[in-house]
Amino acid sequence: MWPFSSYPERSPSEIDGKTFDYVIVGGGTAGCVVASRLSEDRNVSVLVIEKGHVRDNFVSRMPLLSQNMFLGDLLQVQSNRWSEPIPGANGRRNRLWAVEGIGGATRMNAMLWTRGFPGDYAAWTETGLEDWGYEQLEPYFRKIENAIAHPNSKSRGHEEWPTSIGPIELRQFSFPFAWTTFLDEAIRKVGLSHEKDINDHMAPAMGSFKLDVAIDRHGSRISVLTAYLNKAVASERSDRLAVCTGAVASRLEANAQTGLVTGVHIRCSKEPSKEFFVKARREVIVCSGASCTPRLLLLSGIGPAGSSERSGIPLIKELPVGATLFDHYSIPIMLEVPAKETFHLLETIWGIWHILLWLFFGKGLLSLSSMATTLYVRTGAINRSTMTIKTHDEEGHNNLDAFLSSNVPDIEVMVMPNSSVERAVNTDHTLMSLYPTLVQPRGSGKVELASADVFAQPRITYPMFTNKHDIASARIAVRFTMKLAEELQNSDYPYPAKLVFAPGQDLDILEEWERAAPTEYLPIPKPVSALDTDTHIVPESKQGAAVGNGLRANKTWEDVTDDEIDDYVRRVSHTSLHFSGTCPMSCDEKSGVVDQQLRVYGFSNLRIADASVFPKIPSCHTMAPVMVVAERCADLVKATWEGKKSL
Repeated sequence: MWPFSSYPERSPSEIDGKTFDYVIVGGGTAGCVVASRLSEDRNVSVLVIEKGHVRDNFVSRMPLLSQNMFLGDLLQVQSNRWSEPIPGANGRRNRLWAVEGIGGATRMNAMLWTRGFPGDYAAWTETGLEDWGYEQLEPYFRKIENAIAHPNSKSRGHEEWPTSIGPIELRQFSFPFAWTTFLDEAIRKVGLSHEKDINDHMAPAMGSFKLDVAIDRHGSRISVLTAYLNKAVASERSDRLAVCTGAVASRLEANAQTGLVTGVHIRCSKEPSKEFFVKARREVIVCSGASCTPRLLLLSGIGPAGSSERSGIPLIKELPVGATLFDHYSIPIMLEVPAKETFHLLETIWGIWHILLWLFFGKGLLSLSSMATTLYVRTGAINRSTMTIKTHDEEGHNNLDAFLSSNVPDIEVMVMPNSSVERAVNTDHTLMSLYPTLVQPRGSGKVELASADVFAQPRITYPMFTNKHDIASARIAVRFTMKLAEELQNSDYPYPAKLVFAPGQDLDILEEWERAAPTEYLPIPKPVSALDTDTHIVPESKQGAAVGNGLRANKTWEDVTDDEIDDYVRRVSHTSLHFSGTCPMSCDEKSGVVDQQLRVYGFSNLRIADASVFPKIPSCHTMAPVMVVAERCADLVKATWEGKKSL
């Protein structure tokens, strides 16, 4: 009967007062994985609590279109979460997008599958987390992957492990644009090799990498909803799996003396005044993401001393919840190329053609991700005078050994055939982007309660340019990217590919874009801070005056000044939506929130499984490592209760 029925969603009133073996708070990327794996056991009961709903629709399945954050409620986009004013960005605020609903961010992200480099996880083990090295995590990556793009790769689950076919199909594609060939040559000229598999553990630490993308054979997006907790799974397991939507967890029923969490208090998102409660027989697993997981713990009285009390909530367990926040953040560098060489083509009559191609054949531009290749580099391995890559350092050490934590790349340059600023550029320019991103920033932010209101957004101090090292890295990243753009311009590419959005260029377009900003984004006037003085960043007014006094625009990577770069990055940089590290894993509760079993310190049956547990942000798009954390959490839970019968 279930193929012809709707998804079996439950309302808060339907589960009120009931007891489940496992209560999972959050039905996003990690929550779906944990729920699917735990409900494989016919002898347990599992509840998922999710604020959003199940909306598997035409738009959410179309790979390119479903990346459009401005489609709002159609994709259940959470668009009203903002950072506090950012001193390192002229007092601007960043919109911190999120996706509600079953499937979470995997229903809107770029579908990119990047494991991270082995050195990323070596950095974790170097902090004492010996159970979380690449060797321990690699089997979980293989368990998830169906690496169709690499049929002969032993390291990707083929040949040596012929039965290791996971639920996430991974394919590769190329853009049908002429600049791709010429950019490949430009990449070689800056000293980078072209690599076919970014997820091969033997791949170098720097290079131009073809990307694995989670798109199925019909040209549709693969999310954790479709791969792990689809209607067939939810219906087949409805006797033991309940998916409660339209529900917000307001606090945990936690007892620090016994070390037990016995249930979760719930509010209905449509009727906020109504309260409900569910009991947990075995464990509560929080999978609400790096912003909402710390909020729930803080609402429950678990956090730093004084943090919850300020909102009138008694502190029951002191832990550094929300005391750190990591993210990757990006600097748009954009070139003007013909519309036919970009996704701007979809804004013409050809857009209808590509809609039809996708509808009938699963083909065309709409069947693609916004990225097909990306570059990873380490600023310490870039020759400052030539902006080219050094494969060995001055002492002869190999800069390409990806197993060394010291070689982890700190810059990713994404290549995209579209504008990369969050808001539209109101000009006639059609743009492609070289998009340098800081993927190993040293600055840290924090997440706090704004109030005791469970529906209020948390107060988020965003970590952009809070550290001198990150500012220096951004300068190098921008120069390197401008050097790459110059190599493309000097190739035989038949179009000028002029820099339009970049430091040292004509400011008219940038200033027009700034003037069009909604009030929520606008800079808040502040005195020049210590950050400005210490890092020699020029305030916006000074830079604007300098350009206005006749200094030429159209500068190159060689003659653009640090002040011009600093001014530019402060005005345009924004989040890459890889929030993490707000409840980090650690070997002690002074520096972390969870142990290596993902248990919250002080509680024997409370775990966290999402990006908030990352002790250090990896140099990758975070979907893959989040799913690995979730898979491993499910195994840890199963091992804990193996052989024990549910009552």
